[in-house]
Amino acid sequence: MNGSPEDMKLIIPKGCDNAPRKQIVIDLTVAILKQQNEIIKEYADESIIWFQLKDNKKIEGQCSFITTLQEENKNIIDCLEIYQVITHGKFASINGVISLASGTKIDFCDVYMFSNAARSGKVKEIKSYRLEHLN
Repeated sequence: MNGSPEDMKLIIPKGCDNAPRKQIVIDLTVAILKQQNEIIKEYADESIIWFQLKDNKKIEGQCSFITTLQEENKNIIDCLEIYQVITHGKFASINGVISLASGTKIDFCDVYMFSNAARSGKVKEIKSYRLEHLN
């Protein structure tokens, strides 16, 4: 999924700016959707594992992660609406809805595991849940 940053509307709930890790989760989610590789490299561990549970896929390593993003869906995103971002220790989750230009809406939830609880910890694992709704 891609499109320029100017094209995608971003709706974030109030209060997400009170914890640094919440902003990292939001920034990485946007970077994944927009294929912003420099941001992905900043936050994702070299040995990241990405589970795409709907498709029963496991992507291992930062290079494979970025390559998979480039090969997958090239849909234009109209809007990313984030409902909640929850963080605790080395875990975090984000959920909301992705609205595509085609009219399709995708409910999503990503569960993150960081390398440690420190702010400097990198994302070691993502479990992605997706539910697509056709209009």
